[in-house]
Amino acid sequence: MKLKRDDISDRVIQRLTKYLSILHDMKKYEEYINSSELSKIMNTTSAQIRRDLSTFGEFGIRGKGYDIENLISIIERILGIDRINKVILVGHGKVGEMLTSNTEVLGKSFNIVEVFDKSPSKVGKEIKDLNIKIKDIKDIDSDLGKINVDTAILSVIKEQAQIVTDILVKNHIKGILNFTTYKLETPDDVAVVDVNISANLQELNFWKDMLKNKGE
Repeated sequence: MKLKRDDISDRVIQRLTKYLSILHDMKKYEEYINSSELSKIMNTTSAQIRRDLSTFGEFGIRGKGYDIENLISIIERILGIDRINKVILVGHGKVGEMLTSNTEVLGKSFNIVEVFDKSPSKVGKEIKDLNIKIKDIKDIDSDLGKINVDTAILSVIKEQAQIVTDILVKNHIKGILNFTTYKLETPDDVAVVDVNISANLQELNFWKDMLKNKGE
């Protein structure tokens, strides 16, 4: 089944990542799980779970539910994390340093293979955990042509965001995780996910107040 971008909402993908995390925990204790059991853990409805999964096919077994190991494999394949994905990091400021010193936050399916920065004090320095040296951002255009990578993490200053993005797109980058506050302009065939900590905190604040009011 070939799906178009408009067939799948961002919310469905966000829920898939949560299903996957729960399934990894559940496989330690159970072989099968049904949509009702999963919905209670997720605090959603079983209909929602069935609807999300049916977007990509039919995976359940009547009377048993979902084979957990099989469903993990299916969701990992859907998310493209059943393989190692090479990633470049552009900008080695506070966010970049956090990502290169705590690579477990990227998950086991993503490897940073190159890091670029414009600061003379950083260029040439070795990142021991990755066994790579930081390269000059001026060389990003020529260097990208030498490596097979289509995903980038962008953590430069706002004023540089679109300039760097244009270079990335020109060099066949198809996915950008955007840590800047700039709204990037990209072609339709380039995916961008914005990491918006402010929006996350606003959402957290809403739910915190909701729970507080519920207890009053």
